[in-house]
Amino acid sequence: LGAKDVTIWTDVDGVYSADPRLVVQPLIQNRLSYKEAMELAYFGAKVIHPNTMAPLVERTIPIWIRNTNNPSYPGTQIHSRHPDDDAVVKGLASVQGLALINVEGSGMIGVPGIASRLFGGLREARISVVMISQASSEHSICFAVPQTQAEYAQKAVEQVFTYELAHGKIQTVDVHDNCSIIAAVGDLMAHRTGVAAQFFRALGQARINIRAIAQGSSERNITVVIDGAQTA
Repeated sequence: LGAKDVTIWTDVDGVYSADPRLVVQPLIQNRLSYKEAMELAYFGAKVIHPNTMAPLVERTIPIWIRNTNNPSYPGTQIHSRHPDDDAVVKGLASVQGLALINVEGSGMIGVPGIASRLFGGLREARISVVMISQASSEHSICFAVPQTQAEYAQKAVEQVFTYELAHGKIQTVDVHDNCSIIAAVGDLMAHRTGVAAQFFRALGQARINIRAIAQGSSERNITVVIDGAQTA
């Protein structure tokens, strides 16, 4: 329709900095970039779905998230422009009900095609992978899947690597149940030193054990896998 903007009316005042069901008094973000909103939506922010945003991003149409029960509140604007505030991390998102699967073995080191076979096997089993992490030594690859698919994922991996498991080239395919992902999201995290240190220091002070870590090259997101009981 060529609209100048789109308002999504919901039951909250905008996009929160964290899940209000888990965190007391999270902040309402006045502005987010499309990319920040996409990341937060993927990691569990319920007020907007990435597929809703796609045609608006393509045409650079601003999106407003506003509250039908509080229509005087301006809400959150989502647009292509970088927000004009200096908040490095705009939100903390979480995904619960996951299992972490770790594939480990000395026979993986320097062997081309291991990751292709692994994730090809998961694709054939129609298993959705939420997060991937691999050590630079190539000795192990771990990935997170929905808890309901954990058993099927383990069987798919064992089937793909039947030969390697039988000959000791891959030693283990371990499953850690009842995990959660916590993700810190923000455009200004890119090229800003010390953000990861602050993030991990906070988790360490809270005595939360980190099972896996992933960060994209865009530096817009730091993701960790933790015990699901420690999500809040």
